[in-house]
Amino acid sequence: MVDWDADERKDLIVGHTDGTIKIYLNVNTDENPQFDGGTFLQVGSPGSKINIDVGSRATPKVIDWNDDGKRDLVVGALDGQIRVYINEGTGTAPDYRTTQFVQEGGSAMVVPSARSSPEVLDLDEDGRKDILTNGQLVFYSNAGTDAAPTFSGYEYVEADGVPIDLPGTPRSRPYVCDWTEDGFLDVLVGAGDGLVRLYSGFGLNAVAGESHGPAAGRSRLAACPNPFSPGTTFSFVLNRPDHVRLSIYDVRGQRVALPVDGTLSDGEHRLPWSALGTDGEPLSPGVYFARMETSGGAETMKLLLLR
Repeated sequence: MVDWDADERKDLIVGHTDGTIKIYLNVNTDENPQFDGGTFLQVGSPGSKINIDVGSRATPKVIDWNDDGKRDLVVGALDGQIRVYINEGTGTAPDYRTTQFVQEGGSAMVVPSARSSPEVLDLDEDGRKDILTNGQLVFYSNAGTDAAPTFSGYEYVEADGVPIDLPGTPRSRPYVCDWTEDGFLDVLVGAGDGLVRLYSGFGLNAVAGESHGPAAGRSRLAACPNPFSPGTTFSFVLNRPDHVRLSIYDVRGQRVALPVDGTLSDGEHRLPWSALGTDGEPLSPGVYFARMETSGGAETMKLLLLR
């Protein structure tokens, strides 16, 4: 589900067995979705576009891959590779012109079990988007930047000290969220046997994880009011001039707003935030996480945006 055309109604993006992808636009309300007949997503230069085709078993993920505030596509496939389609259009009219491949060690990544089904979010709390993918659940830590991810290896995700490896040919696809609403990321995994498995608080805590506490001489990040509607004010104290990056993430670990990213003076700071996303549109009501990073460390707090 994704608000594809920024009309505040949930739309449906579907990857097909033949490798193509369709977007089904919601022609009714957000509360009672009904969809049109679907449109194939295409790639190429204007006037010479063709349907996106990853060969077989397309598994699309909508994400802002290069941090420009627009919807890009990250797509897994049966061949184990992960393709990226950068949106060169707008937030309401995406335009994909080239096919790129996620890189591992300087060449196109191929996940160990093939059948790549990527989940993209910051899993290790370093402010950079990582990849979790399927089969045996495999974690790729981002060795590049948040706007230009690169990868140099992977590790298997474990549950109770044992690598998660579903029996048979699992056709698994991971989905990360705070399912138990305890502030820790959980993993839901669908599989070829028709079951959905929940791995609760699996240990790779992204922005939804626990706070690391303030650095010496800095007060804890606070937001007042919280819960809030339509906005809130962040407050904290710096004991010296420092670069401050204050990011807002949703419960899936995707950054949705960046209220502050610059150098601030020492002393007390109060920063009003009107709950607007990176695209300038109001965020939907729900749970979010504010993460503040300085040279002294990082801390995270939970936010509740009311309707």
